[in-house]
Amino acid sequence: MKSRLTAGWCVCMLMLGACGSSSSGGDGGSGVERYQGCSNDGETAFDVGGIPLKCGMNSAGELMWDVDSEGKLAEGTYISLNSVFGDECDPNGPTSYSAGIGSADQWSHVVPLGAMLGTHVTPIDHIYVYYPQGTEGSAPGTFTVTSPAGGQIVQVEDFRKNNDYPYPDYRVVISHSCDLYSVFIHVGELQGAAAEAAKAAAETGRWTGSIRVSAGETIADESANPGFDFSTFATSAKVDMINPGSYLQFESWKPYTANPFEFFSADIRAAYEAKTLRTVDPIGGTIFHDIDGTAQGNWFVKGTNGYRGVGDQKASYDNHGKVARGYWDTHLALAPDPVDPTALIYSIGDWEGCPCQFMSKGNINPSTVKSGMPPTVVDLVEFGYLAPDGSMMDPSRPVKGYKLTPGSAIVGSLAFQLNEDGSMMVEKRPGLEAASFDGFTANALTYVR
Repeated sequence: MKSRLTAGWCVCMLMLGACGSSSSGGDGGSGVERYQGCSNDGETAFDVGGIPLKCGMNSAGELMWDVDSEGKLAEGTYISLNSVFGDECDPNGPTSYSAGIGSADQWSHVVPLGAMLGTHVTPIDHIYVYYPQGTEGSAPGTFTVTSPAGGQIVQVEDFRKNNDYPYPDYRVVISHSCDLYSVFIHVGELQGAAAEAAKAAAETGRWTGSIRVSAGETIADESANPGFDFSTFATSAKVDMINPGSYLQFESWKPYTANPFEFFSADIRAAYEAKTLRTVDPIGGTIFHDIDGTAQGNWFVKGTNGYRGVGDQKASYDNHGKVARGYWDTHLALAPDPVDPTALIYSIGDWEGCPCQFMSKGNINPSTVKSGMPPTVVDLVEFGYLAPDGSMMDPSRPVKGYKLTPGSAIVGSLAFQLNEDGSMMVEKRPGLEAASFDGFTANALTYVR
């Protein structure tokens, strides 16, 4: 089984030339062409597509416009879904699925959207499809992945080339229409039409183009190393986020993240949902937990490019232990667990170098923390898993409907206070209990949405 802790390392950058409809600006100026020269350091504006820009000095000592990840998109403006993945798409293509992505009878379980795992500090925008343990090395053709609808394969990334993986491992993007995209991550040896793109990606690690694929057509063979990730992005699923600008430079598809099960036919949906570990609606999970005016949701250290962060984005497959460094260092998420939403997760990108997930002693709900309140300080504990019958569960063999149970050993504490401007002061306190807190120190950082 592929290591799921490597999934957060996947890289796909925003195509910066693509933007939405023309819009005039605010907060510093009218619409401007991106990357034209600017005159005042720190000046802000919107480009012609409504993207927030900030004037700053480049490496050559020249002032230029760059994406302002802390700015907000012009009101009512979003990058269109097809612009996120490239402008070429079929406006008359399908907006729902007519086939499956594989046989649910062969799967052991599905982890829903919204998991927070290792370097995936904020809720994950794809589901995880698992096969039974011991199925590794099955005969070719035993497990296959299929396209859920007709469309065009438009992107392929080869993780053997880019991330030094020791086995065939690919990311495949399929454009079904201008309003529906499927993304497969960590699929094995590509087959059929997809194999053509794999050959092209082998040299540089990435391929973009257009190769026709039919509904139900096999695109990958999972038999050697079964298990993959799957995302659905749809215009109809778009959510108005508090600050979509935080995702402009990296993973700009976030507002369009859909519950994939809702796009399958009733019989396929029922079969897939039966394998999902979550038992409460939405069965497929969600990534959207931000509650404005509270501490709940996703946060990024101010001045660190939002989701993009400032760390190395190249994956390291052989990542022993808990310590890892990368773009997630500056991420923070305070959100419900995807399977047991009664458990509140404190997911921290850099806990002494560890991208780690904890619960709080007393299971403190971050949605109750609001501006105007004094600092909230919670003791952090690791957690275990309980099967529905109350017995301890091995997380490598999960049972549908499991619950989280907090440990007793305090690993440290987290102090946080919501500011009137919507930002949040946060101090990570490894090894220190909440009772010892007597105010923020120089180690505190300001986080923004």
